[in-house]
This record gives sequence, structure tokens and C-alpha cells, in this order.
Amino acid sequence: MDINASDIFTFYESKLGRMVKRTIRQKIMSYLNFTDSNKIYGYGYTSPHLSFIKKYYPKFEVAELRPDFLNGALDEKYEFPEKIIHEYFIPIEPSTVDVVICSHLLEFVEKPLSSIEEIWRILKPNGYLIAILPRRSGLWQRYDNNPFGYGRSYSSRQFKNLVQDFFVIDKKNYFLHFPPWKNYINYKIYKSLENIGENIFPYMGGLMICVCKKIIYAKNSKKQNKIPIKNIVAT
Repeated sequence: MDINASDIFTFYESKLGRMVKRTIRQKIMSYLNFTDSNKIYGYGYTSPHLSFIKKYYPKFEVAELRPDFLNGALDEKYEFPEKIIHEYFIPIEPSTVDVVICSHLLEFVEKPLSSIEEIWRILKPNGYLIAILPRRSGLWQRYDNNPFGYGRSYSSRQFKNLVQDFFVIDKKNYFLHFPPWKNYINYKIYKSLENIGENIFPYMGGLMICVCKKIIYAKNSKKQNKIPIKNIVAT
């Protein structure tokens, strides 16, 4: 890996990162308002967004599941548990979670389909996956001054093909229309650029957010080489 949790944390603490963090939070919250969920888990590096959710929905059960490849030992203090897990195995009982928020994960893992299958397994029937992904045609994935410039990026069709056996994409939106530039002008007008992009160039955002509803009976039409559980947990 060329990036870890410390790098992502440092980015979100920067001026440019705070702009991105606020924009992502707004998108996530706009979709959570339409659900009646009370058990929300983050999969990947999601603590900046989960902390905001916990603030506005203090009664919700919130937790972060951070894959071990991110080397997630950070001195972060939040009002929810953070668990370091194997990237392809979530130690949670099936059908117990209402919403999984996935960020900084699918672009890094070698077998994203295995991660998608695990998300499907822990979600309740008709539960939701909210995925934040770098867009293949977006500007942000072309710069390495941000976490979205690392790993793979996705087109809308690629993500649909990835999840189609397990989820139906209920909503999709492209955002982050302002450029990943660290300069005064960008800091001052990023909100205006975001509004202009949303209304005039909606398909040119650097990130996409996909709200996916769990298919109760997964098709499993693709034969997977999933890592055996015995190789992940001690027996």
C-alpha cells in the first residue's frame, strides 16, 4: 500500500481536506435522512463522517470497521468503537446492520468483490450500502495530494457490475466539482464551484456516492475465490 490511515487523517485535517470532509458529510447526511436506521457501521476509513453522524443521531449505534492494511493505529478519540479487522472478514453476525458506509476501501483492496459480499452478509434485509468512490473520469484521482489519487478508480458501469449480484443501486450522485488545488482562490470559491457543478455539470464530479439496497437473495452468479475463514481467524 502507498497510503495508510495516518495519511488519510492528515489530509482531512488540512484546509483542502476539511472542505472535502464537509462536502462528503453533507452528501451522506442527505441520504441518511430518508432512512429509519439505528445501527450504522463504517467500513474502511470513515471516522470523520461517523463522528458527524453520531453528533446528530446520538441514539444510533455507530462503529468503524477499519481494515488492517490501513495500519490504523491512530490516536483518535471518538464516541464510538473502532475495530481493526481483516479486509475480507467482518466479525459481525449476519443480517444485523442497517447501513454500511464504505469509504477508502474498494479502491485499495485486491478483491473488492469479497468485501462487497461481506457487506451484503452483515446487512439486514433491505439494508443499505452507502459507498463513496473516486470517479475514473474525475479530476481528483489524477492528483496524488489526496487519498482519492491512490488505488483504482471506478466508472459508474464498473461499480454497477461489481455490486449487481448483491445490491440494487437506489441512488447515485456525482460531486466534488471544485479542483484538488491548494490555493487561496480555490479555498474562497469552492462552495460556488460545487453549486455550479451540481447544477450545470452534474456528471463531472471527482467522486460519486452510491446508495445501494441489499438484494435479499444474492445471485452469486460469479464463482469467487474467497479467502477461507480459517486463514483469517485463529482456530
